[in-house]
Amino acid sequence: MTFKIKWWQLIFYEVAIFSLGIVCGVCWEYFFSHYIYFFLFLFLVFGSYTLYVLTNQIKKF
Repeated sequence: MTFKIKWWQLIFYEVAIFSLGIVCGVCWEYFFSHYIYFFLFLFLVFGSYTLYVLTNQIKKF
């Protein structure tokens, strides 16, 4: 399976996910405040993996 995405499509996706995260955080602040370190961990692990995969798709001359 090959997955390719253009840089501007990735920006749209990231803005959408970020906006959803802000909405959830505002609506359910009390619930999510107990899991702040868990969500920070998930962000670091999955964000790093995503950057690794996307940078490996760059064609080198």
